[in-house]
Amino acid sequence: MIALRISVPALLITLAASCVFSFPAVGQMVKANDDVLPDSRVPGWLQDRPLGLTYGYYSPYEGSGELLPSIGLASDYGSATSAGSALQTMPSIDIPVVSQENFRFGVSANLWGAIDGTGAKDGLEALYPSLSAGIWGVVGIESIAVDAKILGKVWSPEEFTNAREGYEAQVGLTLYSPMMRLGGGRFVDLSVRADLTMADDSYMDQHFGISDAEALSAGLEAYTAGAGLKSAGLSIGTSVPLTRNFELQGSAGLLQLLDHAAASPWVIERGELTDIWGNLGFAFRF
Repeated sequence: MIALRISVPALLITLAASCVFSFPAVGQMVKANDDVLPDSRVPGWLQDRPLGLTYGYYSPYEGSGELLPSIGLASDYGSATSAGSALQTMPSIDIPVVSQENFRFGVSANLWGAIDGTGAKDGLEALYPSLSAGIWGVVGIESIAVDAKILGKVWSPEEFTNAREGYEAQVGLTLYSPMMRLGGGRFVDLSVRADLTMADDSYMDQHFGISDAEALSAGLEAYTAGAGLKSAGLSIGTSVPLTRNFELQGSAGLLQLLDHAAASPWVIERGELTDIWGNLGFAFRF
């Protein structure tokens, strides 16, 4: 179990502010980034995009206090408007419907996986998977962007009597800057992101509440979790070019539970208020 309990909101604000003032001439630097042109034979939607895998450790659910290995797709850190999805702490598949230079809007989808009644949630009801969907949007320039997303349950099999439900929403700020030239004339890309996630009462009470029946079986105090802020996240990611086409990637972050989520008895007695995660990967950039 990861024993890490720190006050993240103050840390989040401090680091985000320091990035704003410490990134030198960000807007001008981005324009000079990676002036080696991609292969014109590559389709436009693939040009200057990475294809590869990452291997990392993530919490299986909020407040679990444990890390599990996971394999994911490599991400693009080439600009703030694309780096938003690479570092977000509310993952989903984001499909653009409207895509302009400084504005994007689209639909999102995600599979909320099962949460077993084991580990930190021993004795509590298991939650079954459900399909969630929603909308997202981002406004920004190459060096800074603000994004928002809302996701909620749209479907689950009828036999799942306790499928995951409710809505969660996130707002995030991403800062981006190239740092130094390395392989193939490309820059090391650095992105920093801070975000806040909120949830409605259905989501909060199902994930963090404890019914009277659960209290008896789990030996915990009954608890009702209301709607509001769920968590704050802070993350950093980078791609390090080895050649024009090959690169190493890495990212790390933390997520701090807030308000009703942080006050849940099972989180306080068995889990962690702060979850950490990280990954490393290798990619081919077209």
